[in-house]
Amino acid sequence: MVYNEELSNLVDENHEILAGSAMELEIRAATIICVDRLVEETKKLRDSEDDSTASDGLSAIVMDWLLWQEGEKKEMAGQMKPHHKVRTIFY
Repeated sequence: MVYNEELSNLVDENHEILAGSAMELEIRAATIICVDRLVEETKKLRDSEDDSTASDGLSAIVMDWLLWQEGEKKEMAGQMKPHHKVRTIFY
């Protein structure tokens, strides 16, 4: 997922993005699409390993949580660029 230059600069400079703004909605929509695609591809890879139950339990919710946890670890270790900042109760 690649942000346009304006959005990328706002995120990199730790500026708050307004909740409900077009930019925030684009980020949320793109995130949903990316997570869904990752789940699909992971299930294809797991199912090709001759174990039809290998992808049981994998959902977009699980994938999103796993990615969030990994991002938090990388951010704490200084291995990740800043993520977008939005003041909201919906994350």
